[in-house]
Formats: sequence, structure tokens, C-alpha cells
Amino acid sequence: MCTHHDSTPRPAAAQRHGQALEHGEAHHRDHDRLSRRDFLWSLGLAASGSVMMGGLPVRALAQPARHPLASAETDRILVLVQLDGGNDGLNTLVPITNDTYYRLRPNIGIAPADTLALSSDLGFNPAMAPLHRRFQDGGMGIVQGVGYPDPDFSHFRATDIWLSGSDGAAVKDSGWAGRYLFQEYPDYAEAPPERPLGVQIGGTSMLFQANQLNLGMSISGVDTFQRLAESGTVFQTEGLGTTQQAAELAFVRRIANDAYRYAGAIYEAAQRGRNQATAYDPESELANHLSIVARLIHGRLGSRIYHVSLVGFDTHSGQIERHPALLSELSSAIHSFLEDLEGGGRAQDVLVMTFSEFGRTIWENGSSGTDHGTAAPLFLFGGGVEGGLYGSLPDLDNPTVEGDLQFGIDFRAVYATVLQQWFGVDAGDVQAVMGQDFEVLPVLGGIPTTTERETAPRHVSLDGNYPNPFRHATTIRFTLRRTARLQLDVFDVQGRRVRALQRGILSAGTHAYPWEASDLPSGTYFARLTTDGHTLTHPLALVR
Repeated sequence: MCTHHDSTPRPAAAQRHGQALEHGEAHHRDHDRLSRRDFLWSLGLAASGSVMMGGLPVRALAQPARHPLASAETDRILVLVQLDGGNDGLNTLVPITNDTYYRLRPNIGIAPADTLALSSDLGFNPAMAPLHRRFQDGGMGIVQGVGYPDPDFSHFRATDIWLSGSDGAAVKDSGWAGRYLFQEYPDYAEAPPERPLGVQIGGTSMLFQANQLNLGMSISGVDTFQRLAESGTVFQTEGLGTTQQAAELAFVRRIANDAYRYAGAIYEAAQRGRNQATAYDPESELANHLSIVARLIHGRLGSRIYHVSLVGFDTHSGQIERHPALLSELSSAIHSFLEDLEGGGRAQDVLVMTFSEFGRTIWENGSSGTDHGTAAPLFLFGGGVEGGLYGSLPDLDNPTVEGDLQFGIDFRAVYATVLQQWFGVDAGDVQAVMGQDFEVLPVLGGIPTTTERETAPRHVSLDGNYPNPFRHATTIRFTLRRTARLQLDVFDVQGRRVRALQRGILSAGTHAYPWEASDLPSGTYFARLTTDGHTLTHPLALVR
């Protein structure tokens, strides 16, 4: 991982112990700790629990009970793409009009003319052309300045924070996805479903852990998947010979095969599913893993959440060459995956979200790289995503007291949004999963959920606004089918009320309320109409 060391002086903030290369043993110890854990999981047996799976003996899992939700073919799917190592947000979304950025990054800063335009102030890294086209077509949501309080700069700890859905001050032994899945399947231990609830391709993690159970399965890589897809087993047990040693090897392999309790489900889905795109880069591990995910989705495996990773984002040195290559691989793989889903008619069923354990420092270091930092953007793709920019670029001239970027949106608010707006989880249950209440972001505001279909009031509709996008003012319209008490507000993406447009009782009919926004910065806002305990939202795009 980190192979370059130098003695170039750093700003005071870079001296957090273990954050930068020059911290020597402390820095490498964190890498070694994470690497040892990844190695153990990559062995396959450890990844799937060996003789014990999710806290249950293999024999108890031989005949899994059928669960109605597990076999549902219309359930929505979340695909998490982890940018392992800490992605540099400032060279991903380049602040092309910010002098501080270019002053602190004289060697690795990306010239405005080389970027792909996102707004008057931001440009995409030029290596991300496929995703830039997605953004232009309205199919990509970018959430800026994502982080959390009390950040940790250890890869090991920061990764666990993101996977557990905690903050820097709390330690949890379960994953946020695991807690959600266990809430959906509280009888998991006694009657496990016949399909894996979560699948991780390429190792495993705490993501699917909950209540001392692992509610997911791991496929260590392409070779393991190919064996499962072709024969339903991982290890050959026939034709090993007649010696005592061969018999013992066959026994161990049978136990190992039994540990993959969902081998049959994977086999069946792989036989049914066929990839609908041929543009996957065969040299890219991420592309290969996403092609597996797409095949299982086409094969109706029934899993709710998939998790894949792209490693290498710990760019302490040589970033100007390494980082664009990683972003190019990411962009190409996600684009191919989305094309695959579109070709098979599954694009509307799948939400893709990227994340990374932390960002990088504002300044470049003496090795033409960056060290461990704080806030960074994440991306969302899918048929229901409200495309656009959400949140604000962190103020480079107003960092934390340690010199890092101030985060603007808590990553757990994104998780809460996915749970509530994508999976249709009740707000109270979302709070139970996340441990506290977080404001739902409008990035998925256009997606109807099961909860909304069942509870949205029939006597009111939020009809939208015109013009949209708008420069200075727009008019928000809604229709009442009977007299009702309501309130209409406008919020920004951080959940702050910026206008209170209406309070009181209104008669039936169509109502229009102008919103003057010339004093506000460009960005995404949303109208919120509340009546009779129900809330309707609609995104508003303010551009200059």
C-alpha cells in the first residue's frame, strides 16, 4: 500500500498520528490490521463461516425455511460500491473557481479546462466521462460534503464506522444493513430464508451482521462464483483417490461446501440469469464483480443488498497518475453495470450507491499525493434517483481547527434516506436501525414507496412547480379535494427550513404559491407539504 515516505513539512493538521506516511509504524500498523482481516475473509471458509454460519451450525441450515419476502421478485435492490482506501473528493469533483484549491495543490490540482462541467463552479475529473454523461441525462445524484462528527483517520476504524452506521465516538458490533435486514426477518435464526438477504462479492465485512447473526453471504471472487454457477459447489469431492488422505480431504471439502448454505440458490440464479451487456472490462475486478451482481439480479436471486469494492484509493503518492486510473475503472464498471440492468429491464429496481471510508487532505503532500482527510462526495444511480447536486462543497477557506474539510451532510442521513425512500421503511423503524433521527434527503424524493402508496392522503396532491429549473422565482402548486389544514415549507438539502409559505386551513381547489429565491445560492431545495399527519415532497432546482 503505502511505499513512499518523505520528510517534507506538513501543515499542523497533517500530524494526526497515523494519518500520514511520515507517521511510520502507526500508519503501517493500521494497514496491516485491515489487511490481516481481509486476508482471513478472503480464504472462503472464513468468509462463509466454515462449520458455523451466522452463529448457526451448518446442519441446522441444510433445509432453510421459506420466507415470503425472501422469494419476492419485485423487491428493490441496493448495490453498494465501496471506494476502498479513502477517495479524494476534491480531485473527483474539482472546485474549478477556487483559488485555495490550486494554491494548496500546485502539482496535483486539475486545471478547469481539463474537467467535465457539472456547474459553473464544479467540474468532474476528466477520467469520469461515462458517469458525466449519466449526470447530464439526469440519472446521477451527487451528494457533496458527506462525513460524520468526530472522524477517525484509521482505515480499519473508519471503515467499521461507515459499515456500522455509527459515528467516531461510538463502537457498534453490527452493520446498518444487517440491522435493517434483521428487522425485516426477526425470525431469521429459527427460520432462515431460502435466499441470501445480502451478498458481498470479494471478501466480507460486518455490513450484514446483526444480533450475533450474519444475515449475508460472501463470494470470495470470480473463481468461486464460477464454481457455484457451474456445479452448485465450490470444492470438488469426487475423483480424489482411495487413500486415507484423499478420504480426509473429501470430508473437509464436503464440510466446506456445506458452509456455503446458499450454494443452491446461487446456482439456480446463475443458470437463469444472463448478462445483457458485453462492455465489461475483463481486466477490471470491479467490473467482473458487478457483472456477477447483474447476472444474479437477472436470475432473480432475491437478495436485497449487494456489496462490492474497488481498492487502491489510499493515494499518499503519485496521485496524479493513480487516481484518474481508479476513477476511470469505477466509471466504466458502473456504466456497464447500468447498461446491463437497462438491457434486462431491471434498471428501475436497482439503486447504486458509492461510498468511501474518508476523504483526503485539502493540501497535497511532498509525495505528490494526499493524506487521510474527512468529507467527500458519494454518488447514487438508478431509475428513481433525482439527478443533480445535493449539499455544498465544503468551504476550503473555513476548515476545522485541525485543518480538515467541514462535512455538511451526515452519511447516516443518506442511509436513512435509502431505507425510508427506497425500501419503504417506516420512519420510526429507520430511527431504530440508525440509532437516532436523520433528515431525509430529496435525492430519492421522486420514488414512490410502499409506505407512501398505502398512506398518502387522497385528498391532496403536490403538483410540482413551474418553471423548474428556475433562476430567481418559481410557483409551487398543489390541489386539495376537500378543505384541509396544512403547511407548506421549503427546505434545503441539509434539512433547514428556508421559507414558510403557508400555514392554516384552505378550501378545496388548486392553489399556487410563488417562491422568490434570489437571495439563495443555486442548488437543490424541496417543497414539503404537510397535512393530516402526512408529508409530500417535491425537489426544486435553483440555477444561476
